[in-house]
Amino acid sequence: MSSVKPLRLLTIDDEASIRNSISVYFEDCGFVIDEAADGVQGLEIVNRQRPDIVVTDLRMPRMGGHEFIEALRAIDDNLPVVVVSGTGIIGDAIEALRLGAWDYITKPIQDLAELELIVGRCLERARLIRENREYHENLEMLVAQRSAEIRKLFKAVEQSANSVIITDVNGIIEYVNPKFTDTTGYSIDEVVGQRPSVLKSGKQPESFYRELWRSIKSGNVWRGELCNRRKNGELFWEMCSIAPIRDELGNITDYVAIKEDITERKRYEDQLAYQANYDLLTGLPNRYYLQGFLEAHLCRLNQECLYATLMMLDIDNMKFINDTFGHAFGDLLLKEIAERLKTLYGEGSFVARFVGNQFAIIPDISSLPENLAEHAEILRKALNEVYMVKGTEVLATASVGVVAYPEDGETVENLLKNAEVAMYEAKKQGKNTVAFYTSELNVQVENRLSMETRLHKALARGEFSIHYQPQICLNTGSIIGMEALLRWQTESDTYISPAQFIPILEETGLVLEVGEWVLNEACRQSVVWEQRGLKDLRVSVNISALQFMRSDLDVTVRNVLQTSGLDPKKLCLELTESMIMIDSSRTMEKLESLTKLGITLSLDDFGTGYSSLEYLGRLPIHELKIDQSFVRRMSNTKNDAAVVNTIIAMGHGLGMDLVAEGVETIEQLAYLNEKKCGYIQGFLFSKPLPVAEFENFCMAWVPDNVLSKIK
Repeated sequence: MSSVKPLRLLTIDDEASIRNSISVYFEDCGFVIDEAADGVQGLEIVNRQRPDIVVTDLRMPRMGGHEFIEALRAIDDNLPVVVVSGTGIIGDAIEALRLGAWDYITKPIQDLAELELIVGRCLERARLIRENREYHENLEMLVAQRSAEIRKLFKAVEQSANSVIITDVNGIIEYVNPKFTDTTGYSIDEVVGQRPSVLKSGKQPESFYRELWRSIKSGNVWRGELCNRRKNGELFWEMCSIAPIRDELGNITDYVAIKEDITERKRYEDQLAYQANYDLLTGLPNRYYLQGFLEAHLCRLNQECLYATLMMLDIDNMKFINDTFGHAFGDLLLKEIAERLKTLYGEGSFVARFVGNQFAIIPDISSLPENLAEHAEILRKALNEVYMVKGTEVLATASVGVVAYPEDGETVENLLKNAEVAMYEAKKQGKNTVAFYTSELNVQVENRLSMETRLHKALARGEFSIHYQPQICLNTGSIIGMEALLRWQTESDTYISPAQFIPILEETGLVLEVGEWVLNEACRQSVVWEQRGLKDLRVSVNISALQFMRSDLDVTVRNVLQTSGLDPKKLCLELTESMIMIDSSRTMEKLESLTKLGITLSLDDFGTGYSSLEYLGRLPIHELKIDQSFVRRMSNTKNDAAVVNTIIAMGHGLGMDLVAEGVETIEQLAYLNEKKCGYIQGFLFSKPLPVAEFENFCMAWVPDNVLSKIK
């Protein structure tokens, strides 16, 4: 049987499941396992039964990982510690390494084999350090004995895994071992007779070396890190221990340095530091770095009585771009945006990727014009210019929020919060615009958060309903259909304007669930009306961009039609220009899969986007809806009348039906009739009505009502 004593591992974590998984795995590897729920228990076990290695969490009750590491170093500075902590807490990991942790792994640990490799590497390093300390402790005695033991020591030094250098009292190199030549690239002949300064990189100041020599000349051991330069010019890092060698009388005769190459460890620490402070995609400082920079920046501004500006921007249509072209394409666009911002602001200004699709900018004070609004508008327009990504032209707009220091906040937290408030106000104003912070915006944000909370429960509480607005044929005067419009009546019987809550549904993604409910309810109600004698009515349902980009929209519509029993010809889906005017095969496939169901597709709010006539002609669209903003102004504005005329002519030319929204006056009705717009919808005949009122309206409708108004 083997007499080798098994290695002992102490695992410390406040989560029993994590301790258990580590214990089971390493017991199978032959370790003896001790477990502790926090640092206090861990220290008790260390004092009672010294482990060979410790695997510890960082954030625990009573005593966390950082405090434990500091306490452990006072007990045993060569007991290896491996830190296990959350992936989002890189700063904690860096601090742990600086306090004395030997290595780091994130949790959840996907593969405990990775932890096994780290444990093995640390145990080997601990073994080497123990050996080197034994070498150092025995070196003076071995030199003094000048006996056969010298040969044994010499062999050990020659075969050491660390570099060993011996110099005289003046610092002239007398001996280096083979590991030194392997590490530095210098041969023995090239360095013997020289000073260790042949390795100096210039990274440490002269005061650093003066303190080193003062320490060892006074008889003390010096320990620290050195950045040196190899013969080929490459920089490398060493953990160094330098001690004096004394003769029988206690006089210092030589110095011995034992050095471990820690270049990889330092590179790993630098990598962690970079990841903690910079965005890996764009290379810009991240939110963590921004907060630290802003803290220092505000201190300087306070001392010099200066002012500053913080601008926060969000890319408006990033989700749509990701859904259309994929996230890899979206990442490339974000890199292009970052480059444009760096070019626009240059040195002296600070640009950071705040989070997701949001960027933060602190312009150089000297670069700000007197008119801050003008500066913010320059930023907005610069971002509006076309981007070229993988050979595709992409238009990305931004909503910009602006705060000024100290007027809009005197702390980092307040400035960032208020900048976001202003940015969301810009989105609320229609996106692609600039908004400046005011104290009233905080009240609006609180109201919005309250509304968002209530919206999450509105569907389950049955607070949503559908109102129906009739659509009328100008030729016959008959009602040919209705548009289903979502309404929200809260528990307090208050109606909330769709302009307030629908954007929140879209931003939160609730529009998927609510939109499917509207589609189901509108189709079900249409079948009920058909059974009650209201035949040949087509129901139009609005589809959001998020619903359209779902790959299973056609499946959802098919299921709704089958469940409700509605004839597909009596369902019309209203889509917006911005939703479908991206000329992509994916868009075309979605439209064709929907038309194959036998339903009608309508292009809503037509005229407000940037439609390509050639592309529009290839789309399987059956109907154009003229936006109510043009209808409302066409009687008074020549440009709007021209737009309406053009849309009608375009629809006739493409063989599409035309529906004018927002018809409110007899003059508008007469004009649209003259231009042969086939269908109308608006308050002139009816506002959107609840189910019972709409049914009564249809039952009482007389087609001559339209013809008499036209005459």
